[in-house]
Amino acid sequence: MTDERQTDEVERVSRLSSPTDDTAQNNDDRSSDDVVREYEERYGGKRKVDEVDPMDDPGDGPEFVKRPQSAGRAPRSYSTLRVTDEERLWAALAHGSAWLTVVGGVVSVGFIVPITVFVPLIIYFMFRRKSDFVAFHALQAFVLQLVGTVGALVILVTGGVAWLIGMVVALLAMFVLIGFILVPVWGLVGVVLLAVVALMPLAMLLYSTLAAIETYNGSDYRYPFIARWVDRQLAGGLLNVL
Repeated sequence: MTDERQTDEVERVSRLSSPTDDTAQNNDDRSSDDVVREYEERYGGKRKVDEVDPMDDPGDGPEFVKRPQSAGRAPRSYSTLRVTDEERLWAALAHGSAWLTVVGGVVSVGFIVPITVFVPLIIYFMFRRKSDFVAFHALQAFVLQLVGTVGALVILVTGGVAWLIGMVVALLAMFVLIGFILVPVWGLVGVVLLAVVALMPLAMLLYSTLAAIETYNGSDYRYPFIARWVDRQLAGGLLNVL
């Protein structure tokens, strides 16, 4: 009897000195909530009161607010791990169509350029609901061809008009002797302008060729500046709406 009584006393003391399962569980939950709240406040910022999750415990206090939404939507990522041979081919064709624009433009004296420049855009509409990879690269190719053709034409026209006006002013300034210096300098500016306009289609052809080779080999080739703009538009801009 003495041994049984001692055993009962030990069990009773053990129960009184250690928390119950429910109490321990509540303490663990409370500790987990504190850790989560501290992490959110430290790394994610406090959440706005008007965006509080209805499932949140109102007893958590005003400091438990939802994290603010990001300022802009992040660009999409285009994995090449599951890109099919067909996707690689069409992406390469979109980039390689720059050769059709350049060669056809030279042969036709520019008359075919307004047609060939839209070849990548047609590929985009063909694959915009089938493959993000092809759609992204087709839009890259389209924007690059616009810059290399229409952009070069705009620079040629606007720059040519500005250069012509400047040359007239320089010739008129010859009456006060300043024009003798301005005329050759302005003539050099005209040469530089023509060089820039001529190099733009060549640069377009170079980048397009590299992109066609890389995409055909399964790489996600991205043009400088153009790729990020296209990415942003596809992620949440006008192109995504269209």
